Amino acid sequence: MNAYFLLLTEILMSIAVSLAVLYVLSNPLVNVLSKICPDEQAAVFWLNYTKVMLMIAPLLLVLSVDMFSHFSNPMDSLRLALIAALGGLLLGLHLIGKRLGQFVRVPPQAEEAP
Repeated sequence: MNAYFLLLTEILMSIAVSLAVLYVLSNPLVNVLSKICPDEQAAVFWLNYTKVMLMIAPLLLVLSVDMFSHFSNPMDSLRLALIAALGGLLLGLHLIGKRLGQFVRVPPQAEEAP
């Protein structure tokens, strides 16, 4: 398989996985951000920031892994690229969830009568 075609395939795979995650998360994330941000402009900024970061992080890992690994089988390269893309998304989502989790307030539970 041509090295350029393989690299393009890995990049497109990373972008496709990121877009799928962003498609699922965009509406719930904008709802959460509109509740915790002081105004709409701040919510839009943080939504766009999150989208950019969830596109860049997996792509950066895919490109880094591709640079340091050389497999004879192209399927092994694609498999490693998918693992890197999913790992980048997992890391990004973990950091976002950790940060947004600081704003979640758990309602106090009423004590039960015996």
